[in-house]
Amino acid sequence: MHKAWLWGLAGLLAGTVAVAQAADSDDAQMARQCPNLAAWIQAKKAEVAAQRKAHPPTKPVEPALRTELLKMSDADQKVRNALIAAGTQNQAAIKAMLAVDAHNLPRIKQIDAKQGFPTRAQVGRDGVQAAWLLVQHADRDPVFQAHVLAELQPRVRDGGISAQEYTLLTDRVLVAQHKPQRYGTQFKVVKGKLQADPMEDPAHVDKRRLGIGLPSMADYECALRTYYHLPAKP
Repeated sequence: MHKAWLWGLAGLLAGTVAVAQAADSDDAQMARQCPNLAAWIQAKKAEVAAQRKAHPPTKPVEPALRTELLKMSDADQKVRNALIAAGTQNQAAIKAMLAVDAHNLPRIKQIDAKQGFPTRAQVGRDGVQAAWLLVQHADRDPVFQAHVLAELQPRVRDGGISAQEYTLLTDRVLVAQHKPQRYGTQFKVVKGKLQADPMEDPAHVDKRRLGIGLPSMADYECALRTYYHLPAKP
């Protein structure tokens, strides 16, 4: 059994800066394959634009740290996009991805240990998004992921991090702990087919997803199949 990494939609589904910057070509493909999800993406883009207009970003007080986080995040996404292009079983691409993760992990842990998880005031919204993405992909250290999850919980209430980002990391931590995920965000590829990791009370997962602003499971699965070029669900 082969388990592939499924990560590319994390930023998009978190409803953050990545949504507003999604390419029009990506939108067109998604509109053809997953029209309901495409409508959700457009709504998220409008929401992000409205938030930016109502609350223009302020200059981060730690611009050097922001730049570093964005650079690490860019490297994270570059190797993952290369793996998708090469095929999720391409060993050279997997090796390159793991090397970048191994480089990023000690640094994001060092940052968190020194000052806690970065805030919007320190590194801006995109810097927080970058730091979150690095933690989301820190699968070599699930204890660290769980630590950051607890650290971020109070920030959901005050808007320091989105509910969607917190949800994605919650499921990641639960799966790493061999527990059922709560929101159905974590999938793997088994023999070329998309398979959700076990989840609690699956009959009501869409209700839980709706409550924190995620699309339905059906639309999410459609997006993953489109993004990773997987066959349609029979």
